[in-house]
Amino acid sequence: MISLKIMLHTIKFSLIKGIGLISKRKLIDQEGSSEMAFLKLKSELLKTRSKKSLGILKQMNSKSLSQQALEIVEDCEKNHIQIIPYWHDYFPENLNHCVDAPLIIYIKGNKNPNDYQLISLVGTRNCSEYGLKECEKILEFLKPYRVGIVSGLAYGIDIFAHKLSNKFNIANYAVLGSGLNKVYPKNHINESYLTEKNGMIISEYLPCTSPLSYNFPKRNRIIAGMSKCTIVVESRIKGGAMITARLANEYNREVFAVPGNNQQANSSGTNLLIQNHQANILNNPEQILEFLNIEKKINSNINYQKQKLNIEEQIVYDIIFKNKELSTNEIQLKSGIKTSILNALLINLEIKQYIKLKFGNFYEIKF
Repeated sequence: MISLKIMLHTIKFSLIKGIGLISKRKLIDQEGSSEMAFLKLKSELLKTRSKKSLGILKQMNSKSLSQQALEIVEDCEKNHIQIIPYWHDYFPENLNHCVDAPLIIYIKGNKNPNDYQLISLVGTRNCSEYGLKECEKILEFLKPYRVGIVSGLAYGIDIFAHKLSNKFNIANYAVLGSGLNKVYPKNHINESYLTEKNGMIISEYLPCTSPLSYNFPKRNRIIAGMSKCTIVVESRIKGGAMITARLANEYNREVFAVPGNNQQANSSGTNLLIQNHQANILNNPEQILEFLNIEKKINSNINYQKQKLNIEEQIVYDIIFKNKELSTNEIQLKSGIKTSILNALLINLEIKQYIKLKFGNFYEIKF
């Protein structure tokens, strides 16, 4: 759990204008904390005393910066938004390897992206029946495997990928070009609720940030950066999916493209990626397995493990299994077991690898 003091310093540091993301992150890594990085930056700016450095110092010394950071924390608490700095367990590991990764992401949801092999699935807004069928074929094939799908909740291929992932119970992660309090498009807000339960919605933008046009190309680096590989299902030569593919190539990630009819504009981008050796031709979803070496999900209905549990452990296991995920308090209410005994049982179940503790003190079945 991150202390309020550390969280406020990290948010303050992220809000400073005039210092790039790469420089900010380098300072935190060098100094060991956002608080020490804040002080170090002040010290360096005082030495420089240029017009620019004095302007940045003015920001850092202003009461409004601290007030804004506090308001962000309060707003997040009110709207059940988690603030995830780049050193947090929930921050996507693949994204952390990107030089321009954000200092902070804001999330809703509890499925740790690092528990899955992440694949971004992107495409055009104005998709065809062919694109939708190809998307469904890929997701239907991946259904038994421990993958997570990353996309942008946009019209077309993106929202179809989220809908099918939720239908097939595939963990999925929607990266927004707006704040989490301003889900865009509004028509997709119901799907965002389902995605919260089955994965996460994610944004680097402050919760009340509007869906400004220049935010979307920038958010595509998070989609590409989170993922081990990117699949472009259908795209014209210009569009968000092509930006995501380019970024994935820049991050040295694998890119696949679904080939299409040369006479169809929706396939002109994917075919160009293949032609220019910027993407592997995806003829069969099995190619994804060969590249990622993905394991199948273990069926949570397997009963042979249960024979090793004592009566009380079995009661607790069954309660969590039936409810998918529960807090300690909810388990206590449903089981009637004393808190001290319950805590010991939960530890035993964790050690035996039947359950796992999630962020926010929730428990779920491990497999």
